Amino acid sequence: MMQENVGVVERPSLLQSWVVVLSSAFFFFYTFIQMNMFNAINPSLLSEFHFTGQQIGELAAFYFYGNVAFLFPAGIILDRLSIKRILLFAFAVAAIAAYIFSISSSFWAMCFARLAIGAVGSFSILSCIKLASRWFEPKYMALVVGVVVTMAMLGGMIAQTPMTLLTNAIGWRYALQVGAALGVVLMIIILAFVKDFPAGLSKSANVSAEQLGQIGFWNSLGLALKNPQNWLSGIYISFVNLPLFVLGAVWGSMYLTQIHHLSTIEAANANSMIYIGLMIGSPLAGWISGKMGLRKMPMVIGGVLSLIAVLVVIFTPTLPAAGWLFLYFLLGLIIGAQVIGYPVINESNPSAITATATGIGSTLIMAGGALMPIFGWLLDLSGDKTMVNNVPVYSTQDFRTAMMMMVVGMVIAIIASFLIKETYCGMKK
Repeated sequence: MMQENVGVVERPSLLQSWVVVLSSAFFFFYTFIQMNMFNAINPSLLSEFHFTGQQIGELAAFYFYGNVAFLFPAGIILDRLSIKRILLFAFAVAAIAAYIFSISSSFWAMCFARLAIGAVGSFSILSCIKLASRWFEPKYMALVVGVVVTMAMLGGMIAQTPMTLLTNAIGWRYALQVGAALGVVLMIIILAFVKDFPAGLSKSANVSAEQLGQIGFWNSLGLALKNPQNWLSGIYISFVNLPLFVLGAVWGSMYLTQIHHLSTIEAANANSMIYIGLMIGSPLAGWISGKMGLRKMPMVIGGVLSLIAVLVVIFTPTLPAAGWLFLYFLLGLIIGAQVIGYPVINESNPSAITATATGIGSTLIMAGGALMPIFGWLLDLSGDKTMVNNVPVYSTQDFRTAMMMMVVGMVIAIIASFLIKETYCGMKK
């Protein structure tokens, strides 16, 4: 069964389906560059503006504040309006806000720019999932979402070593302006290749509108809110994803340079391995889930393995750079299990409210990123850190205390996975 199908129609080619969905995923790719760039620019911001760890956490978290605030409305909007037009508008806002951040010297101006990028970034994965539900059969959904997440992880990887090298070469402001220009180029790809519906299925837009009209706005909202699958899946993805927010986006490189004495480039390379691991692990987890015809068991196993991987990262003694490359890669590979939660939401709701339901789940997912100030606060808690070149230097115990936040999150994710109802990949929906 294909989401939002109308009668018996000729299916679009797989090639065209992949082109449409992967072109839309370039916005997800771009927002992940913006979300994860702080490992590269942290030293520059700390040195130039004398920010504390908590302030850096707040600055990074403003992306998530905007994302969380707009994810739910974004889902409602995507169920009702043209996805292509929404993507083009959101991309334009994100590129402009990235440029504003690059020329700002005010903490609050930077926060506002991050808030704007996060707000429009709320459309990124939701639009991909909505398009995938129109262009692919349900049996492909986990694999497609895995590949879409891989695109995002590629953006996160670019935000590590390449962004660090670019920042070192031309300064953080010019590096971010290069990123803003990249956004304009990627907008052109979306303009050229993204289509809202496959040929012959455009009339399903009217069907969806009729379904939404019959259900009613508040009833559709209530259906999405009352479905425990949406909440449990969102909680699972959020907390399994927490190492990406904590290590990949903000603190991973500083942890390796200050505690394990890697160089900035070695640390950036290791941090990139989280994203490379996710690039492999996300589609792999989706493929395994599809082959098994199950969602719940792979999620439970993925949660348990993710907890073990986090504990290994926290308590492993100092290793050579190659050892950390492997550990960070393994961590990324394992937490790729998070992607299975997305098709669970898709398979547990009426097709007319796919984006609305995913918006609820994604609100919980990105709420994990809003915990960044808490991580920074836990780092600063001891109050006995030293300053070197205006950059705070934390102890091993400081980082271990803060990283226990990830351990607690993994335990919550495992509990959520046990409570999720099996969907059998939508085949018995």
